[in-house]
Amino acid sequence: MKNKMLSIVICSLLAGCATGCAAHRLRGNAGASYTSTCTKTENHGEIDAYEVLNINKKTTFKADEYIKCKDGRNVVVITWDGPHDKRNADLAAQVMTKFFTHFHAKEYIKYLLVPEESSENIFVYEFEYYTPQRTIRRLL
Repeated sequence: MKNKMLSIVICSLLAGCATGCAAHRLRGNAGASYTSTCTKTENHGEIDAYEVLNINKKTTFKADEYIKCKDGRNVVVITWDGPHDKRNADLAAQVMTKFFTHFHAKEYIKYLLVPEESSENIFVYEFEYYTPQRTIRRLL
């Protein structure tokens, strides 16, 4: 039963990520350091995840993409309101996956969490474009 409820929350979170984009500011220092050293793209989004058992409790996830940083990196910063717990960390990772599926659907992207830049309620993912080494052909 618990897994079924979690699945419902995840499905609504994922569906809303593709359709619920809105402009916003990052809280605290999270966006300030990247805004001054990187180029912020128009790729950003905000989504609310509601608890199934208590619809009044929600967690708001926000994502912003920064490219051409002075150190040559591209990053996506995920922030959220609410507790820093395993459930929200897992949902933040799913927001990251959906972010690339939505904004970079036809591109080959690999990304990795940057632990030293991530902290409570802030995940920073470094990403880069790549060319596949081989193609997989489907035989009929």
